Amino acid sequence: MIEFSLEKISERIHFGKTRDYFSEVLSSYQNENYRSSVVMLWSVAVCDIIYKLEHLVDLYDDSQAKEILKKVTKVQKQDDKSSAWEITLIDEVYKTTKLIDGAEHENLRYLQKQRHLSAHPVLNQKRELHTPNKETVRSLLRNTLEGLLIKPPFYTQKILNELLSDISENSEALNSRKKVKQYIESRYFSRLTPDVELQLFRSLWKIVFKLEDEKCEKNRLINFQTLEVLASRNKKNIEPAIKKEMDYYNNVASGGTGLSYFVYFLSNNSSIYEILNEDIKLKVRHCIDTDAIGKIVGWFIKDSLEHHYRDLLEWIEGDKRPDIDQHKWRFIYEISDSEEWQESVSKLVGAYYSQSRNFDQADSRFRHSLKPNLHLFSLAALEFTIEKSEANRQTYARGAAGQDHKRIKDRILLLDPNFDFKAFPRFSASVEDDDDELE
Repeated sequence: MIEFSLEKISERIHFGKTRDYFSEVLSSYQNENYRSSVVMLWSVAVCDIIYKLEHLVDLYDDSQAKEILKKVTKVQKQDDKSSAWEITLIDEVYKTTKLIDGAEHENLRYLQKQRHLSAHPVLNQKRELHTPNKETVRSLLRNTLEGLLIKPPFYTQKILNELLSDISENSEALNSRKKVKQYIESRYFSRLTPDVELQLFRSLWKIVFKLEDEKCEKNRLINFQTLEVLASRNKKNIEPAIKKEMDYYNNVASGGTGLSYFVYFLSNNSSIYEILNEDIKLKVRHCIDTDAIGKIVGWFIKDSLEHHYRDLLEWIEGDKRPDIDQHKWRFIYEISDSEEWQESVSKLVGAYYSQSRNFDQADSRFRHSLKPNLHLFSLAALEFTIEKSEANRQTYARGAAGQDHKRIKDRILLLDPNFDFKAFPRFSASVEDDDDELE
């Protein structure tokens, strides 16, 4: 079982040469040749780092990778019999790139020490060669695989461009939050260190919430979805990172889609709102007062969800006559998973339908807003809806009312078989008229 696990992990090694070399390491481990396994593992780790640096130079002309290779070559030339350049290599990679973090650097230093003990005639008190035990070697194998070998070679300043270009080119296929999350976690984030993820979050913050050029506008949605994944993966570290750079994180757009996306982000990360500067809070509150998305998701500046519900109901039934599509309804439902909020949102859907200005709009609102969410309606929300629709001829007198209202009636009877419809004569008549036509 242990060997199989290591084999499966080793299939994700980025470079083919490294993968071939590691198979020798694994073979030695499985044959209980633990000293040989450790010695070879160190050589594979060093080679893999060199391959990654060369790849960065060849593909991106990476200045950091160039400098590290230059420094290592200089140390080699000073004493070609010394292995000091190997330690220089991993130290420089740790200090100047994000290929490995502090823990991974220490793991490699420990591997180098175990390699030294295994490769040289270091005798114990019994005049026996040092022999690492199976558990130690297994740990070294796994740490080296996960901390270095399976990582692709783009963990310097080039990763952001690589990521943005990739998701932009594949945006048509990545047409849902779920697909974006699966893709970027599998291809990128499963191999990233927390420090790199926070750096990506920082860069995407500006791209999504501040910049307004054509390219940023075109890719704002998928870039935002990527930022959401990073925020979700680093919940404990996001707020401390923002507090350390308040000037940077408080620099967001004053309007437009950038600010709308920012307010939506805050609706899912409401504690961040509390640590923002007052001038940014003013922007946020203005967006919530004037922008449709802001109004929909701006619950976090209210004293309660009930307050937010009342504001949305007033907006829907007021003179603004907002257009709320299926995506916006989903946003509203997702604000809370409580039954009370689900009932409140269902009432809002019912009010939205009941505010239809003509037959065509009533048909559309029922089809696109009410019908897809009807299964979420409680009895109270259903009664609220038919009471509201009683007052609008555009809902009860339209041609499709009979068929549509029968769906509502069936849902009511499912929840309360003894429900009395006498208080809603127009609603009842619309269903009866349709039944007569069917006969």
